[in-house]
Amino acid sequence: MNQTATNEELLRDSFLLPHALTKIEEEARTLSDSKDPIRRLYIAAAKVIHGRLANELSGVRKEMRQRGIRTEKIDINREEAKAVIAEKLARHIRDITEKLKQNHNG
Repeated sequence: MNQTATNEELLRDSFLLPHALTKIEEEARTLSDSKDPIRRLYIAAAKVIHGRLANELSGVRKEMRQRGIRTEKIDINREEAKAVIAEKLARHIRDITEKLKQNHNG
């Protein structure tokens, strides 16, 4: 977990990361019956991203415990929540894509 994260960012992430995990799970479930190799690739990527988000959530919760931060209601609108989740997913997708490119070129 990013040690420089503000308490507000930790609270926001503690609220939004479970929603991001659910979104990934639902998407993978909709693709799970497919035999199409491209869709199987999407499922594999979803599993990797799910694991990364779960680790991120674990780190957030650990940091909150260390700082003595209790979970509380946060004020975030739907559009902001969607944007934060989309940014987190995009960051992991970029990282995975970059690693795939490195392995292909290396």
